[in-house]
Amino acid sequence: MLKRAYLAQDEFSAITIAEMLKGHGIETLVRRFETTWLDGLPKLMEGGWGEVLVEEDNFDRAQDYIQEFLSHPAADLDID
Repeated sequence: MLKRAYLAQDEFSAITIAEMLKGHGIETLVRRFETTWLDGLPKLMEGGWGEVLVEEDNFDRAQDYIQEFLSHPAADLDID
């Protein structure tokens, strides 16, 4: 069963989180809420652009990786 690991405010965030989790060996599914014919209504109702889903067995591990990832702004990364 799939469970929401992250509520994304935009497509870029959803893809970034999904790819980061895949890098840690966690399979993901990105599901977008918006549809063209409803003109943004699903985004307002759901509170975001879409969600990153993971298997329930991986949920806790995914949450740990997401929290760690979001707690380190890119400016703090040492990429040499």
